[in-house]
Amino acid sequence: MISAPAAERNKEPILNVLKEILAEKCSRPMKALEIASGTGQHITHFAKNFPSIHWKPSDVDKRYFASITAYKEAEGLTNVAEPVFIDITSATEDWPEGVKNNEEFDFIYCANMIHISPFETTVGLFNAAGKLLKKSSGLLITYGPYAENGNLEPDSNVTFDEGLRAQNPQWGVRDIEDLINIAAENGIKLLKRYEMPANNKTLVWSKE
Repeated sequence: MISAPAAERNKEPILNVLKEILAEKCSRPMKALEIASGTGQHITHFAKNFPSIHWKPSDVDKRYFASITAYKEAEGLTNVAEPVFIDITSATEDWPEGVKNNEEFDFIYCANMIHISPFETTVGLFNAAGKLLKKSSGLLITYGPYAENGNLEPDSNVTFDEGLRAQNPQWGVRDIEDLINIAAENGIKLLKRYEMPANNKTLVWSKE
């Protein structure tokens, strides 16, 4: 198993937000897709707390698959599927069976991908959400640092953004207003924002 310190720190605060968001929904069976699952720490922590939800992990880096499976087996979870390869920039029609059917998922979860990837992955995420989420009730939940109206605060986030762009000019903290515009093109609107520890946010998006 691979342990990411940041994932270990933020999994509980994010879980608390999910409990609020899903309080009225999780009394019935649901299907959730995680994009960019990474080590598997988030999805297995959430699955333990939401046994009525069937969770599908995915990543573009297959090196994480063994870690995801190890966390799943260590917890004895039966509501977490085996991880699948998903390139979020590709057409959903080309995705693996079980994750490409239109309007199948109750919600899609994606943490810490938007800023550590080219902008085309963000476009792909909202495009996929527009196709794969259930109409009127489907949610997209994203987590990470964000700028707002061209303003990035505090200074630690500015420094973080500069470091990301130094590593790869295509990376960087995205502006919520830009995301709102992309979301609208895919029939999705911003429903709620939650302030999180370490100057991050959880954004909840709804398919109209």
